[in-house]
Amino acid sequence: MIAMQGYYNGTVCIPEEGEKLKLNQKVIITALDEIIVPKMRRLGTLEGKGTVSFSEDWELSDEEMIK
Repeated sequence: MIAMQGYYNGTVCIPEEGEKLKLNQKVIITALDEIIVPKMRRLGTLEGKGTVSFSEDWELSDEEMIK
């Protein structure tokens, strides 16, 4: 058995770590008193859905930048 956090969006329960679940896997849903306010994203952005990092030796020339 695994445990994970999530939230109810008014229609369905959304797990925060959905990749751990298998299709049609049974779940036990326990409602907690804490209310999570989901972070609103601007339309068309991936803000909050991933991270970007650069290695220490990463470089980009001016010519590559304006392409």
